[in-house]
Amino acid sequence: MLKTLKIFPVLLCGFVVIGCQSPSPSLYYWGNYSDSVYSYYDDESTLDTQQQNMLQIINNAQESGKQVGPGIYAHLGLISLKQGMAQKAQDYFQKEMTLYPESATFIQFLQRKNNSLKGAVK
Repeated sequence: MLKTLKIFPVLLCGFVVIGCQSPSPSLYYWGNYSDSVYSYYDDESTLDTQQQNMLQIINNAQESGKQVGPGIYAHLGLISLKQGMAQKAQDYFQKEMTLYPESATFIQFLQRKNNSLKGAVK
């Protein structure tokens, strides 16, 4: 029992030191992405403002030397679709799939959905 009481302060100090370790830096640059997505779904901002925010995030990521976070090019593609710029949207979707191959299934779903919407309009 006495031996356990002597070890407890040492363990406590170890946990405190580990807990105070600074977090590892992010691999991706996110900027204000979460705020932009929130305002997108809440219809607080125009599509042009959304597009400018996404492009600013991409520019800042390039300047900081970090990779753009997953989903940013896909979000920019969705904005382009809503603006009626289908080719530009496809370019952004392709960029998303190139950077993040695991997003291919979702991007292909978005592309199929867009094609079915085009067929319904004609």
